[in-house]
Amino acid sequence: MDRGPGVPDEAKERIFEPFQRYGDAPRGSGVGLGLAVARGFAEAMGGTLAAEDTPGGGLTMVLTLRAAGSAPEPLPTPTAERQAAR
Repeated sequence: MDRGPGVPDEAKERIFEPFQRYGDAPRGSGVGLGLAVARGFAEAMGGTLAAEDTPGGGLTMVLTLRAAGSAPEPLPTPTAERQAAR
């Protein structure tokens, strides 16, 4: 969660693509793989990682994972969600 300028709704899925750096990243501070890798780990564990607006301004990353020992529930297909968001 941060209190920065936030990310427009139309860019919220794009920031998870490899080599994407949103406009506030200083030059030389990374190659834009962090969110792509984080989402890949979340999905590999049957979860999701999404960007949401922080109330009052900013961006919140929401990580959702199943509790250990719980019965698996079908999660939405991440690929279908991404395509629907475009």
